[in-house]
Amino acid sequence: MRFVWALFKREVKSYFVSPIAYTAIAGFLAIQGVLFMAALSQYQRLVIRAATNPLLQVPGAEAIVRSMFGSDVIWALLLIVPLLTMRLLAEERKQHTAELLLTAPMTTRQLVLGKFLGSTFVLLVMLLLAGWMPMLLRAWGDADPAPIITGYLGALLYGMLLLSIGLLASSLTDSTFLAAFLALVFVVVLNVAGNMASQVPVIGQNLQQLTPTANLGRLAQGVIDSQAVIYFLSTTAFVLDLTARVVDSQRWR
Repeated sequence: MRFVWALFKREVKSYFVSPIAYTAIAGFLAIQGVLFMAALSQYQRLVIRAATNPLLQVPGAEAIVRSMFGSDVIWALLLIVPLLTMRLLAEERKQHTAELLLTAPMTTRQLVLGKFLGSTFVLLVMLLLAGWMPMLLRAWGDADPAPIITGYLGALLYGMLLLSIGLLASSLTDSTFLAAFLALVFVVVLNVAGNMASQVPVIGQNLQQLTPTANLGRLAQGVIDSQAVIYFLSTTAFVLDLTARVVDSQRWR
């Protein structure tokens, strides 16, 4: 694992000595902040309406947490992940350093895993820096901590899946711009197809259980769903293995 660790440190360093990590983190926090303020405003309007209508029930502050981790985080990650992954493998090919990595005494899967873990570290930093939002709801709105914990787990697993897809896109080209575009297309198609799965006759509900958004939503409810965790981990592992096969095929080109 020393090659994976060396690649991990190399990727983390390259992120934070360039504007990429700072731009991605700032963009993620800005998007999440705007969506969080919009959710607070909507919640406040609901409270005001409930003051004049006793029959109107107002959900607890954990409803905002479920919305934050069940849907809002999707939009932020859709836009930020392509920025994080666009250079991981495409830049190596563009600068002709891929040949050195591919001839190093390590496996292709170690190469892919090291780069993936480097981008996952930046994702984790983003999620931790955004922690003031659910913590604010916990402190001032007495939000249930369960959706916060499982919501963070879901956001991390969902983000890791998107990172693996972005890494796959980066392995297909030597253009960082094209890699970012392909990653965006892949993750958008994945989510759109997932939202449309429930509309398929007869088997629609069963198909929806295999979509990332549905599994993310289950984790955002406050219960650690083992099916959702296994879904994200196995799907991410599959995409990483596919990426390794793509990179491995480039050894003979």
